[in-house]
Amino acid sequence: MRWDLSRRVFLKGAGLAAVGVGFHPSSLLVRTAQAAEAGTQVLVQVFLRGGADGLNQVVPYGDPDYYDLRREIAQARPGQSGGVSNLDGYFGLHSELAPLLPLWQDGRLAILPAVGNYGLTRSHFDAQDFMETGTPGIKTTADGWLDRSIARIAGSEVTQAVAFASVLPRSFLGGEPVLVAQNLATFDLRARTWRTEAETLLRAMYDPRTDAQGQVGRETFAAIQALARSPGLMAAPANGAVYPTATVGSSLRQAASVIKAGLGTRCIFVNVTGGFDTHANQLAANTNDYRSLGQALAAFATDLGRQLDDVVVMVNTEFGRTSAVNGSGGTDHGSAHCMLAFGGRVRGGRIVGRWPGLSRADLHEGRDLAFTVDYRDAFQEIARVQLGIADSLFPGYTPGAGPGIVA
Repeated sequence: MRWDLSRRVFLKGAGLAAVGVGFHPSSLLVRTAQAAEAGTQVLVQVFLRGGADGLNQVVPYGDPDYYDLRREIAQARPGQSGGVSNLDGYFGLHSELAPLLPLWQDGRLAILPAVGNYGLTRSHFDAQDFMETGTPGIKTTADGWLDRSIARIAGSEVTQAVAFASVLPRSFLGGEPVLVAQNLATFDLRARTWRTEAETLLRAMYDPRTDAQGQVGRETFAAIQALARSPGLMAAPANGAVYPTATVGSSLRQAASVIKAGLGTRCIFVNVTGGFDTHANQLAANTNDYRSLGQALAAFATDLGRQLDDVVVMVNTEFGRTSAVNGSGGTDHGSAHCMLAFGGRVRGGRIVGRWPGLSRADLHEGRDLAFTVDYRDAFQEIARVQLGIADSLFPGYTPGAGPGIVA
């Protein structure tokens, strides 16, 4: 919550939170001794909340059962009106994701069409929680997988982890500091005409403290100063990149600015909400959401230019959707979903992981696309290559060698 703060309210003890800065406190625990080395590589997770339909996102138009299952919501074949963009003669990108086709052709975009884990369940809340903690089926996990990643990275910059979201994502929940904001331009004290006095009072309140509250106060001011020293954060996108006006466009534009500013950021989380929960009228919902998503992701890659070599973007959701259309022109909660990955180290121009097929015998419980890549194997492989993390990020699970997303 943000509001303008009067001196009278502040002096009655409202404190730092009421001033309107959004920052997640770190614990005072020492980082693991097996920390990864410092570096410039960045991992960006774009999370599509709502259960995005992978079968219409990256369409298996070559599967003989696809059109029988999807009927009126099926995407047309390449070359037809509104048809998908052909990838390899079997899969095609949704027509509104066509801006990503150059990344595929340049060998920078890889697609995992069947990612998941049945322990995620078909509940939005549970599946998101399980995916972000990295412990499917276990509700008692205290921290998120990206928090564990940051804890293993050398360095102490308060801008190592950034989330473009309205609240702290579960992926970052834990002991590490996270800068959480929807608009970096407004990440500051909200005291209007008496900002200098407010900062003096707040520093006097928090600087002497040795507990977690004192730590969050110091980290908050460090983040404010880091952003203030980086005027480039407000610069126009580079290389002629044009972002859509949708929230995903604003978030990815700011994510690119943070990377270009060189603030020591290693992990960025971009929260995307929209019409992905397509129980009805799916064609219209997908058109609107994928249009802004495709434009924003393509603009992000253009904006970064050669700096994309140091970045890997992973786009995922909590679960996929049923293989067959329902009676309302939509699809219901399913299992396996489609994951996109692009960037400098991605082994792109490839479909990664075995395609399980859409025949009745191949479907999970006779209704859902089966997963062939455990999402934790994919996450761990990207974290290993991008962040230098060798040990498992997932309690109770030892990831395999990885599906081969990154080199």
